This record gives sequence, C-alpha cells and structure tokens, in this order.
Amino acid sequence: MPSISNLDLTSFIPEITLTAGILVLIIRELVRKERSALGIGAGSMVLLTGLIYLALRVGVRPGDQLFGALVDDGVTVFFKVFFSLAVMLSIGICLFTFKREGEPYLLLLASVLGMFLLGGANDIITLIVAIELVSIPSYILAGYNRRDPKSAEASLKYVLYGAVSTGVMIYGFSLLYGLTGATSIPEMAQALSGGNFSEPIYLLAVTLVLAGLGYKIAMVPFHFWCPDVYEGSPTAITAFFSVAPKAAGFAALFRMMDVFSAPASVAGMDARFLFSIASALTMTFGNLGALHQTNLKRLLAYSSIAHAGYLLMGFAAGTNAAYQAVLFYLVVYLFMNLGAFLVVDAAGRKLGGENVSHIKGLGKTSPKLALALAVFLFSLVGLPPLAGFIGKFYLFSALVVENMWALALIGVANSVVSLVYYVRVIRDMFIHEPEASAKPIPLTAGLAVLTLIFLVPTIILGIWWGPLAGWVAAAVG
Repeated sequence: MPSISNLDLTSFIPEITLTAGILVLIIRELVRKERSALGIGAGSMVLLTGLIYLALRVGVRPGDQLFGALVDDGVTVFFKVFFSLAVMLSIGICLFTFKREGEPYLLLLASVLGMFLLGGANDIITLIVAIELVSIPSYILAGYNRRDPKSAEASLKYVLYGAVSTGVMIYGFSLLYGLTGATSIPEMAQALSGGNFSEPIYLLAVTLVLAGLGYKIAMVPFHFWCPDVYEGSPTAITAFFSVAPKAAGFAALFRMMDVFSAPASVAGMDARFLFSIASALTMTFGNLGALHQTNLKRLLAYSSIAHAGYLLMGFAAGTNAAYQAVLFYLVVYLFMNLGAFLVVDAAGRKLGGENVSHIKGLGKTSPKLALALAVFLFSLVGLPPLAGFIGKFYLFSALVVENMWALALIGVANSVVSLVYYVRVIRDMFIHEPEASAKPIPLTAGLAVLTLIFLVPTIILGIWWGPLAGWVAAAVG
C-alpha cells in the first residue's frame, strides 16, 4: 500500500479538474450581475469538454488507486468520457429551459463527480458514496420547478423511493461484508468463490443489493418511480435522468458482477439465470406499459425501462463480448434517446404540452423536427440502417454465442411490440392533420445544431460503427 507521501494522483486529474471547475463556477454564479445564466451553462459545457480530453489524455494507469478504493482500467476511462459527454449534451438541452437559473448546471456538474467515482469503484464504501453523489443532485433537479405540483410530487417520490432503495442496498452490502469480512469488491468475490458461506444469507444479500441497484436503472419490479418522476420533472432534466444516472447504475452493476457471479451456483441458480429473468421481465413490462401512454414523457419513461431490460441481456450473458455490447449500446442510446427528448422538450415549450395530441400534424407544421423525431424513434425500435439496430444486433449476438436463444427471442419479440407505440407517435405526426390552432416550432440555430448533433451519430453509427466498436472492445479488454 502506498504511503501518503508517494501517492500518485495522476489518474485523478479529471476529478481534480472537475472539482476545481465546480468551485469556480459556484463563485461565478454568486457574483454574476447579469440576469442570463447562459454563461454558467456554456462554462459547464467547456469544462466537460476539457474533462473528455483529460480522460483520454491521461488514459489507463493500471492498478488500484487511493488504497484500493478505486480501480483504473479501460472501462473507467470509457465511463469518464461517456458521463462527460452525456451531461454536456444534457446541459445543451437545459440551455433552452434554464436561461436565468445557474443552479441546475452546477447540480448537473456535481453529479458528474459521483458518476466518475462509480465508473471506477473498487470498494462498496466508495460505491455507496458515489451513488449518493449522483442521487442527491438528481432529487433537487426533479423538483426544481417549485411552483409546479407535479414537479414537487416527482421530487418527493424520487427522494422517498431513493432513500428506501439506498437503505436496502446498504443492508445487503452489510450482509456481504459479514459473509466475506471485506469491503473490497475483488476480495469479496475471491472469498465467495471458495463456496464457504451461508447460501440463504448470500441470496438475501444479493436480492437486497440488486433491489438498490435495480432502482437506479429502473429494473422491474423496482421501476415504479420512473414514469411519475419523468413526467413531473422539467423535460430537460428528464432527458438527463433517462441517460446519465441510469448509465451510472449500470456502471455500479458492472463493478459488482464479480460478486454476483463468484459462486458457480447457489440454490440451483446462477447469475446468468437471475439476470435473464430480470431482463425478460424488465423489457416486457416496459414495452407493455408504453402501449397505452398518451403523454410522451411517460411513453419514453416506459421505453427507458424496456431499454434497461435490453441492457440487462448483456449482464445475463456475462462475457467480454456481452459487456462490449452493453457499452456500445449505452453510447447509441445516449444519442437517440436524448434526441427524442430534445424534440419533446421543444414541443412542450412551444406547443404547450408533451401529450401525443400536441404533436399531431407536426410533420406538416414542423417537418424537419418531425422527421428527426421519427429517426430517433425508429432507432429506438432497432430498425436498420440506424444505430439502434447495430446496438441490439451486438446484444442479441452475444446471447446467441452463449446459446441463450430463449432470452434473445424474447428480446426480438419485445422490439416488435415497441414498434407499435413508436409508430403510433409517427403516425400522428405525419398522417393526422394538425389542429386549426396548431403552431410550428421555431427552428432556431441552437435547436437546429443540437438536433444535428444527436441525429448525425444516430445515422452514422448505423452505417460505420467500427471505430466505436473497437474502442469499447479495447476498454473491456
């Protein structure tokens, strides 16, 4: 173990830079006299761009860091880049909503620090603290529209469910500590691989930990908060929730997989069986729940539940190829899902609501935005030649290689079901006539540029995905 005097902090240059940047922006927010907060938002985006550069520049410095609390590997670097990009693009959407308030941008940046720690968590104490660093700013952001009863309700539900899930998860971790005598995740896995432990207690511990992590990723049956919180939160914040904190939950799950899969079999079950059931239930319930939704934010909430189920297929397979598919799909999902929320946010701000009825005839009043939303929705279905198809192809291929045909077929069937509610939205935009009072959504320069930023990768990654696939392969390898 290194001493304090020779502790190498090179790997933490991004985290140190992020912390310093947050402090500078807090001071800037306190002393600013102008009413516009766009400077705080722009400064946040510049900071996150710098973090992407630093994460790639520092690269991987193999080994445990900070006395084993964190690990630095390719996956850690991947998540630093991914979280920086996800929050930067989310801030881009927030610029249309929070023009005078600087606090949302600072809260978004604060959550990034927790996400960075989650990406490299090597100890359950680090993991718990990092999850709370992500969660607490999210609770505040959900209720930021204080005068909106739905926003207040969303924040209250998020806090209550989040507190309970965290408590349950910590109790599960305490049981794992009692079984193994270690808080280090690798040491836990090593102790459990020997098979000398109480199976009932282990099953209870895994169930409780999965309940906590499952809440973060909206895994059935811990998904019930998701539609209400997504609907009540400001749409720009909902876009952030749908990608960044959810991916942070998957980062935590990725780090815990060694513990879940350490015993070859417990009570006749293994990790593959457990995650297969969770994946099938999550994607099925998410897609069935979306079928009858008329509010676009609730529809995309159930859609995000379904996509969590697709991502869980990779954890069910549990191979390097499957984990590569998970990371690839996270990047694809980032662009197509944030793109869909961008158009929904624009409709909510300019058309007065986010119901399907508000975008009826959008193909005639705002054809460019309607076409962009159609592309994002078709990609979420997984239709070629869009990026969503390649993402799902990688996930299904990983299952087929492991002869997990049943789960692969369930995934394909769910993709077909999802086509129904996505196409219904597209039908309303292009087939139905707009209301007499319908207004076009002004396509400002900022909205056009941000739409292209989401649209181009959604199309290009469906045709030329080799560089991204190579990067995630190197990260996992």
